[in-house]
Amino acid sequence: MTTMQPTKAKSIYLIFLLLIILALYFLFERMIWNGKDYFNARYSDREFVELMDGLINEKVFQIKNGKIVADQDALKRTVQSDRTMARVRESLPFLYVKGQKIYFDRFSVSVVNSRTLEDESVLRGRFLDRNGDVLAKSTFNEKTWRQSREYAYGPEFYQVIGHWSRVFGKRNLEKELDSYLTGEAHWPVYRKTSEPFRKLKLGDDVILTLDSQVQRSAYALMQGKRGAVVVLDIKTGEILAAVSTPSFDPNTRERDGWREAFMDETEKPYLNRAIAGLYPPGSTFKTVVAATWLEADDEIVEVLKNGVECKGRRNQYQISDNHVHGKIDLERAFAESCNVFFSEAGVLLGPGVLEYAERFGFGRKFDLVPQLKKVRYETEPSLAFSWYEYKEDGQTIRSYGERDYRRNPKIVAQCAIGQNLVTATPLQMALIASTVANRGVLLNPYMVKEIRTGDGEKAVFSARPVKMERVMKRKTANKLREFMVDVMEIGTGKNVKKIYLDEGRFTTARNSENRKEIKIAGKTGTAQVGDRNGNGETDPDDRPHSWFIGFAPADDPKVAVAVIAENQGYGSLTAAPIGVEVMAAALGCLAEKQGVNDN
Repeated sequence: MTTMQPTKAKSIYLIFLLLIILALYFLFERMIWNGKDYFNARYSDREFVELMDGLINEKVFQIKNGKIVADQDALKRTVQSDRTMARVRESLPFLYVKGQKIYFDRFSVSVVNSRTLEDESVLRGRFLDRNGDVLAKSTFNEKTWRQSREYAYGPEFYQVIGHWSRVFGKRNLEKELDSYLTGEAHWPVYRKTSEPFRKLKLGDDVILTLDSQVQRSAYALMQGKRGAVVVLDIKTGEILAAVSTPSFDPNTRERDGWREAFMDETEKPYLNRAIAGLYPPGSTFKTVVAATWLEADDEIVEVLKNGVECKGRRNQYQISDNHVHGKIDLERAFAESCNVFFSEAGVLLGPGVLEYAERFGFGRKFDLVPQLKKVRYETEPSLAFSWYEYKEDGQTIRSYGERDYRRNPKIVAQCAIGQNLVTATPLQMALIASTVANRGVLLNPYMVKEIRTGDGEKAVFSARPVKMERVMKRKTANKLREFMVDVMEIGTGKNVKKIYLDEGRFTTARNSENRKEIKIAGKTGTAQVGDRNGNGETDPDDRPHSWFIGFAPADDPKVAVAVIAENQGYGSLTAAPIGVEVMAAALGCLAEKQGVNDN
């Protein structure tokens, strides 16, 4: 019988000793170091929400001098646990008053428990723009082993990036890309810390397609307005800017600020209007109707071969114009945005307009990270001759059938000028402009360019353009481009500033002053919203929405834009000037990165 060698026995004892040390460390960390956090985490969100609702019903909370206070005696009789009682007191900021009644803000507190311990050993990855500008990052304190999230430009990128918060959870790309930002999508990457037995896991860095200069320029131009701006790279489908105003600053520390922002149903600072706001597109939708007309059967086109007589007043479909256009054909009707012509053309085309709208993307959700498996970040579908119908089992979309077009010609006429049963997101309208610029080919828009490991050593994901389909013939797109150039030169956009190239810089002005002009293709729109409160008067919220879509340079397109400014009147007066300024900024940024000059 042999005995165990001393060296081998010593190794086994060391292994057992190490296991005992690790077990003791685990118990210490669980019961003493983070004991309170683990205790709190045992409460489920639902149980605590039900508890708070019950306390409200039992009048434990009262309104005194405009503030919500707790009746301490009633609280003690209802809640037996000291820790639960402490948590109830800490949750007083989550209570608010509406209509003299007290409510519990479920959004802000329902995620507290699940966030208490989340990601403390993971340094959350950063968001960067296409040029490496840091948009969001986490700072880590090795003494407390806690991290905080910082957003470099606050509200300017909020509706795209969203927020990550231990209290308020995750939203937008912070939520959709969480598995990458926490490094869960692949083998882990670590960095050393000052503690010998603890390493910090690194989340991935997400490089967006957005350009921070273009985004910030568009955001500044939209200040004081509700609406959105979308800028696309025509060649790739990359989203260079997606601005929504008003917005919210995720760096806000006060809980009341968060609650008020997410309860505001008027300004809706949490809503990403760029991809989820549905608006009547007004005359910008005439681009779809014009494409349908240019490719329609000869027998349909023959009906209006001699044009339409526009007298300004209402026609047989109750559609009118602000100006008398006289005898007018498609080309001039597009440039001058004649409602009478397009209403009559739309009725003749009937279901054909819906077919082309769907080709452009109406009725579908666009996935803005189409190349990433197991991740979907979708837009709201735009609707043409369709509407949402709400039922007990959820909402469905209903669309016009063949007989509806024959029975409701007045509604069809209204749809043909971008009203009534036509609603679109700003992104959808930017896609119409970019598809025309791209010679009739629709590209899937996307906003994630690359994902890299937190140490920067490896690319986890690299995006590529995704061609969806050909919407129209090349010659049709070329004809529409000519129409859109006429809009900006002799039509409704003729008084809008032009873009010029001067010593390598793209600027805007009303006259050339011997500078090289960059031709713009565009379409203005003025979308009626109706008498919303039914008082028979035009209130501020009843004013039309101001629209513009376009691309530049018209002869060698690089960027496309869509602008919606809610209740700001004529498209040529508000949205178009913003759109031109944004395109100039985008062209300047692309030129700077590509080394383009005016030679």
